[in-house]
Amino acid sequence: MSLEKLFTGSATAKILDVLWEYQDMDLTLTDIADEAGIHYTTLMKALPELEKHGLVTMTRQVGNAKLYQINRDDIVVKRLVKFLNSLNIRFAEKEIVQQNLQYQNIKEEPICA
Repeated sequence: MSLEKLFTGSATAKILDVLWEYQDMDLTLTDIADEAGIHYTTLMKALPELEKHGLVTMTRQVGNAKLYQINRDDIVVKRLVKFLNSLNIRFAEKEIVQQNLQYQNIKEEPICA
């Protein structure tokens, strides 16, 4: 489960998803926009808010390119990850129950001769 799925297409959620997925890498603005599937202008509107709240940080600048990462040290990011992990477990448990019910229905169907 991703934030983007949970918040149905939110650009901010998409940005955070991408930065979390590539948390060990510095990403350019173009990389983030491309991976998130959002327009560069949309990224430029959302990113300053994420930076302001400490969720995202500019790690370095190479020439004119600014590179960014999710701020793994931020308490909100840590809690967000914990929330997503719990949510993923919940969805997985529901999926297992659903599959078990389907399996039981298959077993109980009579075999036609």
